[in-house]
Amino acid sequence: MPASMTFHGDASSRVRLHDYGTERLPILALDGDGYSLSISVFDSRPIVDHQAFAEKLAKAAADYLAAVQRYAAALPTDTETRQVR
Repeated sequence: MPASMTFHGDASSRVRLHDYGTERLPILALDGDGYSLSISVFDSRPIVDHQAFAEKLAKAAADYLAAVQRYAAALPTDTETRQVR
């Protein structure tokens, strides 16, 4: 089942981990005013699939942070508090 969703985070967005210890698999949640997104892998998938997905997600998040930091560093200092389009 194909799906597509755009998530526009801002300073009020919440990123939370639902960690259930060894009882069940964790869930990553992105929440904001009027929306919620849960990220996980189906329980029926092998644990190696969960680990591979989590590693890809972590790498993409780290790459995203690095790209935002590069972009922010290139902005003139007077734009730090302005909205960027």
